[in-house]
Order: sequence, then C-alpha cells, then structure tokens
Amino acid sequence: MSQKNLSTRSLLELIDLFERSIHAVADGGGQRLHGMPGWELSRRGALSKRDLAAWTERIGFAGTYLAASGDECVPVDIEEDDDPGRYRYRCPETFRTKYVSADLVAVHAVDAVKLLTYLADLLGVPQAQRSGITAPTIDGVLWRIGKMRVADTQVDAWLVRGLASSTYTVFQHFRTAPLPDQGLIFTTGQSLPDIVAPPRAYRIVPIASALVDHALKPHFDIDLIHRLLLAPSGSKLERSLPVRFNRYTKTLVIATKSNKPWVIKGDTQVAVVSHLFEQFENGRRWVPAHEILGAVYGPKKSGRSQRIQNIFSGNSIWEDYIAGDGAGHYGFNLD
Repeated sequence: MSQKNLSTRSLLELIDLFERSIHAVADGGGQRLHGMPGWELSRRGALSKRDLAAWTERIGFAGTYLAASGDECVPVDIEEDDDPGRYRYRCPETFRTKYVSADLVAVHAVDAVKLLTYLADLLGVPQAQRSGITAPTIDGVLWRIGKMRVADTQVDAWLVRGLASSTYTVFQHFRTAPLPDQGLIFTTGQSLPDIVAPPRAYRIVPIASALVDHALKPHFDIDLIHRLLLAPSGSKLERSLPVRFNRYTKTLVIATKSNKPWVIKGDTQVAVVSHLFEQFENGRRWVPAHEILGAVYGPKKSGRSQRIQNIFSGNSIWEDYIAGDGAGHYGFNLD
C-alpha cells in the first residue's frame, strides 16, 4: 500500500498495532517476539493483507494458538508440520490433531522506521531533523521524530510506545537529558491520568486525538497542538472545528491545513468565503455557484463575474481552500 493512500482509519489501526506490539508473544523456543499474531491481524477492518504486507514484517511464529473449546478459546501449544503452510495442535475437546494456517500464527511487527517517517511527513519535519527515527533513544519505546513548526516556533516532537508501562524511564530521560524545556511527546496509546504531570513544559499528545477526525486522509490538527502548547499543563481542549472564518481579520482556517491560514484579499473574495462559511455553519457542504454569485453581487447587473473562478483570477491558492463538486456547486476543501 502506498503511504500516500493511507486513510485516517487505517493509520489509526496501524498505530494501535504498533502500541499493542509492546507486549511480547513467545515463539516455540520461548523467545519473546514484539509483534501481533495473524489471528489478531485478521480482525482488522481497515487494514487489508496488502496493507499489512506493506507496513509490517514477519518476525517469527507464535508458540501457541487460541483454539476453540466450547464457548471459549484457550491457548494450546502448536508445532511445525511437514507441510510448511500449516502448524498442528491437539484439539482441547477431542484431543485429535488439528491444523492451523501458518499465516494465522505468524507474528508481524509494524516497521517502526517506516511508520515514524510517515508521521514525520505529516508533521512537516525536515529531512535533516530526522536522525532520531533510525536511532531510538530508548530501544523499542522512545524516538525523537525531529523539530516541527508550530505557528512561529519550532518544537521537538517525540514518539513513545507503551507509555503506561514505561512512564518512569521515559520521564527520567526528559528530566535529566540536556533538552529544550518545551516539546511534544506523541503517544501511540492513551494519555496519562491527570495526576501524572509531564516533565518540564512537555505536552503528552495521543496521536488518535491529534488527528483531524473527519478527514479521510490523515492530517494532524496543528491548531489543536498549538493550543495545547499555550494552555496550562493538563488542560482539556476541544478538537478544532473543521472550518473557522474570522470576518474581522478576513482569515480562513481549515483544520486539515491549520498550519496555513488563508488571509483573504479583496472584498469580493471575502464575500464568497463569508457566504460559504454561513452555509457551512447551517449544515450545507455544497452551495450552487449561482447562489454564491447572487449573495456576493445582489441585484447588481454590471461589473459582476459570471463564474466563481473569475472572482479568484490571479489567486494561485484559492483552490487549496475551496473545491467544486463537478456539478456547479462549491464548498470548502476539507481534505
């Protein structure tokens, strides 16, 4: 699966797999494998076999399998069969030999470098800042993604896996290492209880809560991240609205592009955006072009553009924020 084709839902599933892989699965020889067995992967709705092949790697085979026993599933030992495509086990009910596909007991691990590189892309971290991706600070637990821009400043962004079970070790690093006093610690799991204060002026940000939830493709809510950095530690903030428009500053902010607010020039262009925003607040995603033109020009007969494109003539970025549906309707580009 191409990284560019990841949906928000599939990325969230991938991140959950990465988080849960902190818990080891023992193979037949007792070696601990940090990954997920095939029978767990098969339950994933957003990640197909093709997706898993692109984002994970097989690191071994589980030493046990969850076999049906009445209304429950119980762990049973499995062993290699003469057929390399299957493993065998003794049925806990009949004690007869049964077989399970090797794919179901194969243990897969999310490619950490590939996942962190993708997150760095989404956060806009420059290539020169990404050395920590291939050199974890705490093996299998903590990585420095790099410096990302938030508003007018740059902050260190980190990724932690299994924070709940590694809190002391992770926080000790941030308290003792020569690091900036402020930064972002993204977690692949949940945040910590309010009673647990983060080190220095760092903010703990679960990735699941930092992604724009209504977008089909993954986008970080940079506006929310900015507000988290400015707010006192432990503050509970609402996700950013999909669209915000400030009529006084003539600034449009779309959540998926919140790091690039659009300051609109020209009264006519402002009038178009203002009408679209009013309709969006009323639940209308798409607005007919003739209605927009009518709202902008009113009864005026001369000097009016006949097409929305003409109003934005000479503006090279308007289509990043306003989209057409191909049927003469326009609305905000939310992706």
